[in-house]
Amino acid sequence: MIFRHFLTIFGLAALLLAQGCTSLTPQPAEPEPAPPAAQAVEPPTRSFDRDTLYELLLAEFAGKRNRADVALGKYLKQAHETRDPQVVERAAYIARYLGAHQATLDAAILWIDIEPENPAPRSLAATELIRFGKLDEALQQIDVLMQGDGDLNFEFLLQATRTADMETRQRVLAKLREFTQRQDDDQLWFAKGALEAMNGNHTQAIDDFDRAIKLKKNYGNAILARAQSMIALGHSDAAMQYLAQQTSLHPNNKRLGITYARYLIQYGKLQAAQQQFERLVQIFPEDGDLVLSLALLSWENKLEDQAIQYFQQLLAMNYRTDEANLYLARISESAKRTAEAESYYAKVSSGPSYASARIQLALMYADLNRVDDALTTLDTAAGTDPRNQLKYQLAKSEVLARAERNQDAIAVLDQALASNPDETSLLYSRAMLKEKVGDFAAMEADLRRVLELQPNNSAALNALGYTFANRNQRLDEAWELIERAYHLNPTDPAIIDSMGWIKYRLGQPEVALDFLRQAYDAFKDQEIAAHLGEVLWILGEKEEAVRVWRQALQDNPDSKVLQDVMKRFLTE
Repeated sequence: MIFRHFLTIFGLAALLLAQGCTSLTPQPAEPEPAPPAAQAVEPPTRSFDRDTLYELLLAEFAGKRNRADVALGKYLKQAHETRDPQVVERAAYIARYLGAHQATLDAAILWIDIEPENPAPRSLAATELIRFGKLDEALQQIDVLMQGDGDLNFEFLLQATRTADMETRQRVLAKLREFTQRQDDDQLWFAKGALEAMNGNHTQAIDDFDRAIKLKKNYGNAILARAQSMIALGHSDAAMQYLAQQTSLHPNNKRLGITYARYLIQYGKLQAAQQQFERLVQIFPEDGDLVLSLALLSWENKLEDQAIQYFQQLLAMNYRTDEANLYLARISESAKRTAEAESYYAKVSSGPSYASARIQLALMYADLNRVDDALTTLDTAAGTDPRNQLKYQLAKSEVLARAERNQDAIAVLDQALASNPDETSLLYSRAMLKEKVGDFAAMEADLRRVLELQPNNSAALNALGYTFANRNQRLDEAWELIERAYHLNPTDPAIIDSMGWIKYRLGQPEVALDFLRQAYDAFKDQEIAAHLGEVLWILGEKEEAVRVWRQALQDNPDSKVLQDVMKRFLTE
């Protein structure tokens, strides 16, 4: 039976909670974002005629009402009519804030015509011209800046070059090298280093980043980019040591400290990451995102009391309270404090987290065999929150499946599919239930439909292939399906397990063992344990097989798949 084997892929509770951990992953060093349109430059202050003043006031009111698009249209019109430098400047920066590249370029060209000695519009124009592939024109603007005392915004120039091809980057690099002969500027060296890194020249990039850091000791972007180039060269340990040193030298650089902590998480050093976040929270106690990251890490590190403390701190700060209540509910639920968990779930009474709270509460009830309470919770939520009807229907089917009411669960999905016939999550869930009740033809039909709609759906490929392998049927087709899934998602433990299982079915137990060990190391699942033990037994490693089975059975005492495999081999 494969329902539990694949349920982990689409498990509702896991999906609902996963969003809280995405902020902990490391991100590449980026130039600082452009300032908001309303703060990019002060509004014009000179005297205007009545009609112009009226249009500019309308533009300002539009901006304050988060209608920067309307503000831009009015400012661009007045920029061309008045040719006032402040009006043109404001139009240019609003356009840049909106990512309206053509409007930014138009305003910058007009601004250059009005103020040819001002370096700011030339920097903007060069950046946008590179975006549009007009490299010769961009280089002309850079030449003018190089010949004068202009201050080219190298980091925004770098942003424009990120999506350029190799030839464009090489030509821009040539200009930057020329510029370095005339000017020793930290942003210049950083931009040059970043372009070298984009072209794969990480050794040269590190030299350039070092030049930037020499000029500006706490240059966070350059420090982070240097570490990334070190990692690209295969020097991950040295990069972590370097970041540790830099965070020690610059303890108040929040972005540097956060990125270092995220890298520690990426490399599995959760305790060190927690220490880094604890240090940052001490320095920046009012930063709610830091407190949330620390709370999540504490929970991941099984420090329940500390996790509760930090989630409670978020509640006291009135910051991301719905997330805090959700996690506090999960902690209470895992500790069997049901009434407390219900209380926290109930506090999420509206907003984007409402569906997550209702579904998790229903699943908790299901695990407590309070099926009627679970179904009532979901039905009530669906009536209150019809936009998330599909989520509630999926959750309802899962509640019924956990209660072994599989036909009722299928009926819920049938009803949902009547309104959403091509919804792949519904089709996949119904396929798993059809397998559970032994209707393999219907299961295959649903999975085939998923693959018609999403040919690269690795979960569906794996489920179908695993079904064939588990039934010892159509093994060549099973191998083809599972191999495709593996190439699409080579780190998924369920797919790695399937790779091992099909290799075993094809008579290659030695190859199978490697895959199954890898899968079990990544995910201590009862079905993977059953497979691993069986292959170990067949290869003569009977003592290890029994150890694997017994340990897994100790963690899952009601596991039928483990009981079955142990009965089959240990009674021979």
